[in-house]
Amino acid sequence: MGACGLKALAALAVAVGAGLLAAAPAVAGDLADSPWQITADRMSRFADPPSVVAEGHVVMRRRQPQGAVMKTLPEMISPKGDMDMAAASAAASPAKPLVIRGDWLRYDIGANTVKIRGHARLDSDEEHVTAEAAALDLDTTTGSLERATIYFPTRGLYLAGETIRRTGELTYELEDGWVTKCDPTTGKAPAWSFAWSKAKITYEGFAHFTNARLRVKDVPVLYSPYFGFSTNRRRKTGFLLPEWSQGGRDGLGLLVPLFLNLSPSHDMTLYAGGNENRGGILAAEFRYVEDYASKGGFMVNYMRDRLEDTPEDDFRSDGYYRSNKNRYWARGKIDHAFGKRLRGKLDFDLVSDRDYLQEYTDGMTGFDETDKRFKKAFGRGFDPASTYVRTNTAQLSMTWPDMALSGELKAFQDLTDAHSTDHLWSLPRITFNGRKSLVRPSPGAGAWRRFFEGLDLAWDSEYIYYWRENGLGSQRLDLHPQFKAPLPLTPYLETTMTIGGRATSYLVDDNSAVSKGYDSGLMTRYMSDFQLATSSILMRDFDLGAGRGLTHMVRPEITYDYIPTEPQDKYPNLDAVDRVSAKNLLSYALNNNFTWAVTDDSGHKTTRDLGFVKIKQSYDIAEERRDDLAPGEGKEPFSAVNFEAKASPFTSLTLGYKSDWDVYGRGMTKYEMASNWHDVRGDGLNLEYRYEKGTEVRQLNTDLTVVFTDTLLAQAMVAYSFDANEASDAKLRIFYNPACWSLEFLAANTADGDYRFTMIFNLEGVGNILGLNQTLYSLDSGGYSFSK
Repeated sequence: MGACGLKALAALAVAVGAGLLAAAPAVAGDLADSPWQITADRMSRFADPPSVVAEGHVVMRRRQPQGAVMKTLPEMISPKGDMDMAAASAAASPAKPLVIRGDWLRYDIGANTVKIRGHARLDSDEEHVTAEAAALDLDTTTGSLERATIYFPTRGLYLAGETIRRTGELTYELEDGWVTKCDPTTGKAPAWSFAWSKAKITYEGFAHFTNARLRVKDVPVLYSPYFGFSTNRRRKTGFLLPEWSQGGRDGLGLLVPLFLNLSPSHDMTLYAGGNENRGGILAAEFRYVEDYASKGGFMVNYMRDRLEDTPEDDFRSDGYYRSNKNRYWARGKIDHAFGKRLRGKLDFDLVSDRDYLQEYTDGMTGFDETDKRFKKAFGRGFDPASTYVRTNTAQLSMTWPDMALSGELKAFQDLTDAHSTDHLWSLPRITFNGRKSLVRPSPGAGAWRRFFEGLDLAWDSEYIYYWRENGLGSQRLDLHPQFKAPLPLTPYLETTMTIGGRATSYLVDDNSAVSKGYDSGLMTRYMSDFQLATSSILMRDFDLGAGRGLTHMVRPEITYDYIPTEPQDKYPNLDAVDRVSAKNLLSYALNNNFTWAVTDDSGHKTTRDLGFVKIKQSYDIAEERRDDLAPGEGKEPFSAVNFEAKASPFTSLTLGYKSDWDVYGRGMTKYEMASNWHDVRGDGLNLEYRYEKGTEVRQLNTDLTVVFTDTLLAQAMVAYSFDANEASDAKLRIFYNPACWSLEFLAANTADGDYRFTMIFNLEGVGNILGLNQTLYSLDSGGYSFSK
């Protein structure tokens, strides 16, 4: 064959070989001595050094051992007593799943290293990496990435850099990159990101940045030579985003919080800032949780105020001219369980002046936010901001199934011109209450035996020492036992009789400027009381067809109360126990309850309360028999008719109404109307109107929430006084919350007609300036919430 024929045959062989290669499926490399399996379009093996080169749709996967049996501790110990450390390490930390992809890959079997080029990807449970090129040590999980983006699914964090060095498991050093919690859409800049010249990510999830720039889209808006924040969901010490505000009296304001993670169950937030016209502001909040029943929170605000009230600039225009410069608000609560039955509580609330809480209601350290946060954590808040006498209490209680013993210390802070010690301090108050059956039940008992089996002894007892520095105080012991028994008059009536006695002893402590003339010795008052109450229940079900029904329950009640007349003028009059009014009262009540029921095709029945209607009134027999009438005065034995109704025609709508109607021609003396509407999207409207005859209470409270989109919400709250013809309190809140950041704007019309604006900016994962995601949220072992 000639040279030309040989050339033609060789060309044909090459062409056929290329065609077979193109049509061939991916080649799999089963590396028996390696934990890795590789598939690719083309793959070559080399002996020196032992390695594999794969090209085209390369997938390298760490194989998990099949049917492996973990060694027990005795199997890891040699006959000489030595521990097989390699076996122990493998048993304790098996290799994690990892998948590597790329266009080209070289795997060095001996060194256990890999290089990838072209559309490189690394996927594991902890991270997803895309890069143009990568070089990794598979033993130490270290290496380098070029022009890479890393996503941490457990942290919700995206990280990118021109050069990234992986220095350990989930730890990195980066150059010329950015970080964000916004999902970066291809070709678009994230809503926010932090760029840097150098960065370091620690295993614990903390990011340190050098020459950091906060960017909105691609525009840099803030610069810091150093910045750091937690990249995971665990609480970390660090600065939170600041709060900006603007007010007519305050001027421009700034408050910067520093969060301190003291331990898994203790944390603290420190605040520092100031107002343009008022001066510096400092605040601190400490929180702890020991278990579900034991937790505490303390907070204090302090400001050195340069502004004083004057007749020309008087807050609320109430004639109270505040002159103190040192202004503060210290508050806190503790719940503590000393054991299964013994519980303690502490509440303190101290403020520098009566204007402070009404001036500063908004913001992260303001009254509204603090009160809301403590209500959620402890189930109780603080006295209203407009209350000038602040209450401070300490309580200790012991409970059993049928009795309770409690003690209380109560002190007051009076913000008016009066002295705080002029109020009645309880030092202490001790109560012991309970109810027990006197006769044990026995089967087959007769009528009289059953009567005594239902006889209970109930008691309310109290010792209190009312102390005040100036004025009348006393020690008082009040014992009030009662016998309660059901009367089986008829099966259709539920009748109960109560007979009680009362003994109240006084030891007067008279510190008045002028003596009240009470005896200095022990005084005792004896009284008795009697009550007979009977009621019945009538029910009817209405079948409305199609599996729907309505149940109407009527419960009529009649009660007779009697307390003999007992002169009490010679005893101190410090609270309601000291003046027990005589009673000869006959009362009735008519309760109507409506329940809606739906039964599906499978027979499953669901019910929902539609509402209720209640009517009650009393007839005073003593008033009817009274003969000491003044000229022109008539008897009025009937009380006002109290009417209360509530309706929920739909699950999204609730209507309520209360009123007192005077039967002697005065009409409605008091009424309240309220409505609450909401939908599944979050829109809502709350309306409340209150009226009380003879007072200045004619007020409409409105709370409107509108959800415009999934990311935009607006809320308006207005309290309008019809007597003053003005909005006494008005607030507007706009909340914008895209996927990875939020902006909250608050505008408030203060009580004296001033204004205040607050701007709250939050980046997901960097920290909410309100402290919502940085407060003591949970314990690792119990999940006890103390967050807002």
